[in-house]
Formats: sequence, C-alpha cells, structure tokens
Amino acid sequence: MSRRWIQNPNRCADEYLDGIEDFIEFARRQNPGAIRIRCPCRRCNNTLWETIENVGFHLVRNGMIGTYSIWNLHGEQVDHASSSNAPRVDNVEPIVDSNDQVMGIIQDAFPFALTNINQEGEDDVPTPIDSAEFEQYEKLLKNANQELYPGCESFSVLTAIVELMHEKIKYRMSNLCFDYFLGVFKRMLPTDNCLPKDHKHAQKVLHGLGLSYEKIHACKNNCMLFYKEHETLDTCPICNESRFKMTSQNRTTKIPQKVMCYLPLKPRLQRLYMLTHTATDMRWHKEKRVDDDVMRHPADGEAWKEFDRTFPEFAADPRNVRLGLATDGFNPYGVLNQHHSTWPIFAFPYNLPPWKCMKKEYMMMTVLITEDPGRSIDVYLRPLVDELKDLWTNGVRTYDKSTGRMFTLRAAVMWTVNDFPAYAMVSGWSTKGYMACPVCKEDVTSSWHAGKVCYLGGCHGTTNGGKKRKSSTGTQSVTSDLENGPVMRSWNN
Repeated sequence: MSRRWIQNPNRCADEYLDGIEDFIEFARRQNPGAIRIRCPCRRCNNTLWETIENVGFHLVRNGMIGTYSIWNLHGEQVDHASSSNAPRVDNVEPIVDSNDQVMGIIQDAFPFALTNINQEGEDDVPTPIDSAEFEQYEKLLKNANQELYPGCESFSVLTAIVELMHEKIKYRMSNLCFDYFLGVFKRMLPTDNCLPKDHKHAQKVLHGLGLSYEKIHACKNNCMLFYKEHETLDTCPICNESRFKMTSQNRTTKIPQKVMCYLPLKPRLQRLYMLTHTATDMRWHKEKRVDDDVMRHPADGEAWKEFDRTFPEFAADPRNVRLGLATDGFNPYGVLNQHHSTWPIFAFPYNLPPWKCMKKEYMMMTVLITEDPGRSIDVYLRPLVDELKDLWTNGVRTYDKSTGRMFTLRAAVMWTVNDFPAYAMVSGWSTKGYMACPVCKEDVTSSWHAGKVCYLGGCHGTTNGGKKRKSSTGTQSVTSDLENGPVMRSWNN
C-alpha cells in the first residue's frame, strides 16, 4: 500500500486520517491480542509503548516519523534481497553532524552572512548590518570554529554549549545541578579545554543567538517601571519609594526592590521564518486552509474575517502574524496559604495550523511578573504594548527562509485568553460591583438585594447572584480601537 500519507503535513486531511486507520488495522493483524504497541509518532519515536487507541491519537497530534515507511517494528517483513540496492530506511531521524547543525543555526540567525539579500522593491540595495549585530556574529563564529580542546574534531566550543544547554532544558535540570555536572565535565577534559565553568558563562556565549531577556526594575508599590524616560531614577516619582533595598554601605551592587523579566517578542517572531517548514506553516491560514464553513481554526471564525475586511493592507500579506495573549496568576511553590502569585504572560501565533499553534514549542513567554501585580498589570505590560505598537505601525525587517528574501513583518493582537478574574485585570473593567458585566458596561441593570448585588435583564458576565463565572466572555477581542490598530486598554501614556 502507498505510504505517501506519512509525508502529508496536513494531519486533518482525509488521506492522512485514512492512513492512520490502515496502520492501526495493520498493527492489530500483526499483533493479535496485544494491548500495547510501539508508538511511531515523532515524540515517542518507537521507543515508548502505548495502547492502540492512544497510538492513533498520538499520530494525529504529533504525526508519524517521516522515515518510518517500512513498519518492521510492528510486524512487517522486509525483503532484504529485493531491497539490497535500495537506500536503507530506519525508524529514526537522520543523524546530522552537530557542528554543521550549529553553523546552520548561526546562518539562520544572521542571514546577511549567508547571502547578499536585497530589500523588496529596491534594486541593488544591500540589507543594512548593525555593527553590534555583526560583532555578535563574529563572536559566535569564533566559538563555532574553536575546538573544545586541542585535537577535538567532534565538538567546537559553541556546539558543546548548545548540546549541554539543550539537555538541561529537555530534562528540566536546575542551574545548580547543571553547574555541578559542567564542573565535572571540565575536570574530565584536558586541562586546556575551553568549556565554560558554569551556567552563567555558558549563557553569555549564547547571548548572540537572541536567547537573552531583559530585567526591568519596578516600583515596590506597582506605580511604574524604571523604564525608558524613568530608567535613571532612584526613587519613584509617584510614591517616592526607593528603587533599591537598604543594604550595608560596604556592598558595591544595589539590590532592586522588585524586578520584572521581559523577553522581547520581535526576535522570536523572526525566528519563525528562519526555518523553511515553519515559514511555510506561518502562511497555512491563507494558502492551505480549507474554507468549507467548518470551524477548525480561528481563521474560520467571523472575527478573523472581519479583521481582514477592516485592515485589508495587513491581511494582504499572509506572513503578518496574528497573536493571542494569555495570562493568569499561580503559586509556583505550591504553598496555598502563602500570599504569593507569579504572573507569566504568553503570546502564541495563530498563523500556524491547528495542530501546531497551541503547542508549547510555539508559545512565547513575553513577560514574567514574579510578584502579584494587583490591579496594576498594565504597568508591567508597557514594554510589551510598546513593542506591539511598533510591530503594528512599523514592523520589523525579517528574512524568510522559504523564499530567500527580506520582508517587513507586522503583527496584531487578535484575542486575549483568560479566566474572568484575570479578564478584569487585563481589560481594565472591574468584574464585580454594580457594573460588573463587561458586555453591558454602563447599561447594566443592577441593584442591592439580600446583602448582595443582583443583575437583572439577562446580564452576560455574571450569574443572578453576582458570582463571577467563566463564560464565553473569557475570550475577548482586544481590537477595541480599530482606528489606531489593536491596542489593549489605555496604554498610550
């Protein structure tokens, strides 16, 4: 039977779903009575055993291994005589040299070094190269060409760091544990090796790949950020609270009262176009989506289509990114009686097909608020909103690997996704009191009765008792001011 369906990128296609059914039937015939079989999805990689029902689910969600066209691990017999002259097909991904892989990463991150790319619409105008960016490229290239120790041909300094950092993230290794093993590896290698001594120095080497983040000091009372025009201040101009903690006079470094971590969005959106298959998937909503009045993706919804009609210039280029934002507070320490709340803010691109857009690999944490922001979450969102405004108005020059050309990437926030209490913080509209309904707003009919606020006339946002609930309003469009683009709340200040 034909196995071409394995290579089909659309896992919702009838051809792919029929192929999965054929595989399940084949596995049942070859393994009669078996409850569990090897799972050939890209995540399990034929190393984990799952029930037959779960295997079918995994194949739809993750896809089958692209090279597993001969199902020998599930009972298929291979004719070695007839296939002796044919190229061997294994059930694992092809092995790529680590040094070549790292050089490919550098070339993707700095496309100007690979080829002479011209601006769209302009003839013979080279892409401008920032001096700091070129300096970072030279440092990375030096580490990529430097041997880990004299005579080592398998690993360069950069290759070793990338491999170790990848394993640290994959197996959720703490920084303390990583520092210990890095020290052990450094002692095992020859004394003249160039391996970093700890996690901090390894991060400095990878800084040029855009894997860094920005620390922004905040007022203790959540009044403001020491950001842009307030970056040099030592006290909050609103509450006069000191920016730094009181420490001994002998201490050379100052400790801020409160710190917010901001991860720039532009570099990670640009990274989506640095791989050919990802760059192609970012146009899926326009080029490969089936328009048959069936709701499979946000692009099938009326809000998406209305946005395209309102902003035809933005919709003309399918590479422009439609974003969603999600946030909620949680206690990372699991101590429920402790008054602590961490608020991460995630962005996720809706351009991708439905089997990818909600995967954790494509969810981008943009802001990490390490303490409860109270009602002042808009203060902490200012860097993100500034960047979103710039992406909407000016965009950012981006290299598209699939076409080999530069283009101006723009982005817009289409929706926020949150529960009802978090919706009040993000939208700026209180979800309790006499005007708690974010749909009715000032037109809500409410009154005090039996010791609580009651809402009459079919209010959308609350129940009859005034209790907060999760409802369809938990996902709200933030394109309230369409004339100025998708801007959330009143963050123009």
